[in-house]
Amino acid sequence: MRRGILLYPILVATTVLSADDYTALFREAAADTQQGKYEEAVLKYKAALAIRPGAAEALNNLALMYYEEKKYADALATAEKIWATHRELKSAALITGMAAVQCNRPREAIAPLKQLLQVDATNRDALLALASAQLALGDFDEAARTYERETGYSPDDSMAWYGRAICYENMAERASKELARVPGGAAFSKRLLAEYLQSTGDGKLAQEAFGEAEALSSSSSSEAAGRYERARELAEKSRRAFEKLTQIAPDSWQTAVFLGDVARQHGDLTTAIVQYKKAAEQQPENAAPLLGLGTAYWEMGDFDRAATYLQRTLELNPTAKQAVFELANIAVRGHRDKEAIPLLKDYLAAQPDALAARADLGRAYAHLGLYKDAAAELTKAAISDERGDIHYELAMALNKVGRTTEAEVALEQSKALRKAQLERERRLHSDQ
Repeated sequence: MRRGILLYPILVATTVLSADDYTALFREAAADTQQGKYEEAVLKYKAALAIRPGAAEALNNLALMYYEEKKYADALATAEKIWATHRELKSAALITGMAAVQCNRPREAIAPLKQLLQVDATNRDALLALASAQLALGDFDEAARTYERETGYSPDDSMAWYGRAICYENMAERASKELARVPGGAAFSKRLLAEYLQSTGDGKLAQEAFGEAEALSSSSSSEAAGRYERARELAEKSRRAFEKLTQIAPDSWQTAVFLGDVARQHGDLTTAIVQYKKAAEQQPENAAPLLGLGTAYWEMGDFDRAATYLQRTLELNPTAKQAVFELANIAVRGHRDKEAIPLLKDYLAAQPDALAARADLGRAYAHLGLYKDAAAELTKAAISDERGDIHYELAMALNKVGRTTEAEVALEQSKALRKAQLERERRLHSDQ
């Protein structure tokens, strides 16, 4: 049994025949539970409830059985009935919160778990479930604080350290995006990029990015400098948390996912796949290793295999937006545009600044002949164009809707970007 989830003991036995039957069924069900016979226990708790409808102790234990059988919707529906009328039952609050997380209804998990933690502050299951709910809602700061509470109580909890690292990583990414939008932030954004490229071993590209950062430094501001330091601090906290994870649990699935991520960031996709598969063998029902595998195969260009893992990821975790984007990108590449458009819209609803998704949405519209919509999306995405491809596609869409002057400008910009990219590639190759 997981720490924090307890069977509710039967407290009263009476001499009434139906009550005696209830008591006997309850005790038999509890015995089945201790032996791991969850299906038998479910049937007996249901029979007990037929005798005494609404009995809190039987409902509580039935909810637990559903949870152990991974019937999370049934567990949530049952536990909510108890928690609504018996707020004093810690187990009901815990199962309600944990089942809500498993059902991808994180908002419903917050209140019962917070209430439980007010009276049972060190409950590991409640802390990890609460942090998972906060993470799913994108509240990375709160999730990080909850994971920090758990590592304070259990310094070697690998799950909590993994969660901390993920939270800091997301916070660092968000801080980097905010940095790019503040006055004078361009220089510091380039510096962050240069430092990342340097950490992955791309020395030539890092050197070039440092040079661009220096060229932009005259426009930097104190606000941008502060945000830059914050982004670096969060990235370092994420690195240290992952380092702690590898020390305390070198053979864990979390460490394998982390090592897979590192290998993938360094372009070593073969090693990344080995690590993700190692994690998936340990945790076949966990979405994280499958998302890693899907992303690695996607980056490798093995789109059929990538799609298999990405679809399985979403079956296990419908909130995995990265999987949504990658599946949509695969669909656009295959000209399955009617399939791609709702996926891209869903992704952009959560990530409105994701310019790569904007570009894919524009391409999908263009493939379907919806050139006005294509031009609108490609115009938004054009700021991210480094190779000239997006400007070229934009020019084609603008031409189709009769905006020829704008199309000519976009085409010239495409040619200029393409020329600059070719010169850059020649310069980098000549320096090798």
